[in-house]
Amino acid sequence: MELTRVIRRPIITEKTNEQLSQNVYTFEVDWAANKFQIKEAVEFIFNVKVLRVNTSKIDKKPKRLGRFAGFKNRYKKAVVLLAEGNTINYYPQEEANAKQEAAKAEAKAAKKEAAKKEVSEKESAVAEKIAAKKAAKKENK
Repeated sequence: MELTRVIRRPIITEKTNEQLSQNVYTFEVDWAANKFQIKEAVEFIFNVKVLRVNTSKIDKKPKRLGRFAGFKNRYKKAVVLLAEGNTINYYPQEEANAKQEAAKAEAKAAKKEAAKKEVSEKESAVAEKIAAKKAAKKENK
């Protein structure tokens, strides 16, 4: 089985979000995939070191939509424990947004610093003019 077809999607719930702090990630995987294939796929796709993989098969569940009855699909769930220091980013857009916000904050700070420098230069120029006027006044007396 191709490694890119083993992992279907991450499972994002309150429970799995709490487990992220313990380096435990949960994925929906192909029904026929085994633990070795899942470990290999996660390591290949995300460039991380996997310590342990636990799997469970979730059966189909009855589902109703109005008067129509059907079933939610069955799937296989893999709970993956990563080595210390490895992480997987489920939300790459948030990372990009954080970088953009950091760049904006840095640019704003640089602009503020330049404005302070300009004000201090103006103040020193004004102070020199005042000192020159006072010196001229003393000479006239």
